Amino acid sequence: MATEVKVNTRSRWSDWLKIGLKAAVLSIAAVLIVQAQALAFWPKIALFRPLDSFARSALFTLVPVIGATAIFAWLVKHQSQPEKKFIIISIIFLLLSFIPDFALPLENKTLLSSSVAAFMHLVAGVLTVWTILGGYRNAKNR
Repeated sequence: MATEVKVNTRSRWSDWLKIGLKAAVLSIAAVLIVQAQALAFWPKIALFRPLDSFARSALFTLVPVIGATAIFAWLVKHQSQPEKKFIIISIIFLLLSFIPDFALPLENKTLLSSSVAAFMHLVAGVLTVWTILGGYRNAKNR
């Protein structure tokens, strides 16, 4: 009697969904903690629009996490050495994310406020990459 084996494609989709959700929750929580601490230490940086809203910070963390998860899922499916390529792409995106904080002529921008915003990008980026890669390795080893 022949046994038919079905590949459950939903399990891969659900793995990526879980990985992305975990990365989003951790990254958003960390960014909001950093933002709250920075605002407590330096209240005047709240005058810098990128730092005046927790909801905006959460949204501006969530969107890149979704993008990073999708990019890594694509790399895993279509590229050799997806982890290495993902790290390189992530570093490039992280460096590019600093440009608006320092280069754009935004109202109430100071070196301190731009540095806090850049540090929030760094925290989100590192946690996102670490969580996505860790989740992928765990799912791969099951």
